[in-house]
Amino acid sequence: MRKASMEVPADVIGDFTQKLTELGLENALTGTTDEGEIEVEIYYDKDDSELVDELEEYLEELKEQLNEEEDEEEDEDK
Repeated sequence: MRKASMEVPADVIGDFTQKLTELGLENALTGTTDEGEIEVEIYYDKDDSELVDELEEYLEELKEQLNEEEDEEEDEDK
């Protein structure tokens, strides 16, 4: 069994775990980072590598959306 570790911002953990459930990947929450991100470990077989890639891409999209929202909020505050 292989293992991948991901750091998920708390603001998107709901969307991330929903996708994780849809993909049916075994996982564990292992802690938090100093920045408040949630550490998630994904356990998978070699045959499921594409699913993990899909999950990583989805997480990157969520992070980009979060950054865009934060940028918009900063612009509104000016």
